[in-house]
Amino acid sequence: MRDNTVSTARSQLADLSYDPQQFRNINETTNGQAIWQFLIRFDNVIRMETATYLGRPAVEPLSPGLLAEFGKEVEADRVKQYIGHAVRQVMEGCGYRLDRQGLRITRTNNLFTSGSRYLSNAA
Repeated sequence: MRDNTVSTARSQLADLSYDPQQFRNINETTNGQAIWQFLIRFDNVIRMETATYLGRPAVEPLSPGLLAEFGKEVEADRVKQYIGHAVRQVMEGCGYRLDRQGLRITRTNNLFTSGSRYLSNAA
């Protein structure tokens, strides 16, 4: 039964589409599209859900992977805002709602200094 749940979740992630709104200029770049694909990867959604379960910002565990995959480009403030905007759409698409914005991230060497926390709609 678990395998069906996992494959259903993966197909739902593939069906998520991003509405870039004020981030259209970043989203239309090759790296913008690659960042969106990074965010909807099953392993990264699990990271965001785990952070949410632990009461932490969803972006917090993404930092090492983003830096490894995209390098210094993701350090730009506007790109980090784009990532946060996209993460919100991923989390909402996965059945979560915004709980709190601007939660401090104190881990050293984290790409983000703050992020949003989410709650499950099922709770």
